[in-house]
Amino acid sequence: MENLSNFIGILKVLVEHNVDFIVVGGLGAVLHGAPIMTFDLDIVHSQEDKNLDRLVNVLRKLEAYYREQPERRLKPKKNHLNSPGHHLLMKN
Repeated sequence: MENLSNFIGILKVLVEHNVDFIVVGGLGAVLHGAPIMTFDLDIVHSQEDKNLDRLVNVLRKLEAYYREQPERRLKPKKNHLNSPGHHLLMKN
């Protein structure tokens, strides 16, 4: 249950900052009652300009960084989040 509470905390911050997004993937299935475990949160965010500003602010607040090179702690930027593809992030 600790993982679920971490997800709920992140979702609350996104909602509090009016970020437009939907939950997909494993957690989306869990929220619909699927009896599975998941260890990540997958969202699809609106790429509307003001939404990207809000999302970048939330990710900054969460101290999120790209997980491909954790030692570099690369922070997502607006132009990154406006590009196609996945953004695999971690938080402290």
